[in-house]
Amino acid sequence: MDTTSKKKVPVTTHLYEHQVLMLNKIAKELQVTKAVLFRTAIEHLLKKYEDKQLDIGIK
Repeated sequence: MDTTSKKKVPVTTHLYEHQVLMLNKIAKELQVTKAVLFRTAIEHLLKKYEDKQLDIGIK
C-alpha cells in the first residue's frame, strides 16, 4: 500500500445506531470529525494486520 498517497476517496458504510451515537460523543469530546476517527481507526486496523504479516495486499 502506498502510504504516501494523500488522495481521499468517499466511502459509504452502514453502522449501528449506538455506534454512531458513541462516535458522535467521542468526536465531540476530542473536537474532531468522525472522518478523523475513521481514518485513525483504519490506520490502526491496517497496522494490526500488517504486523501479523497477513497476505491481504498491504505490504
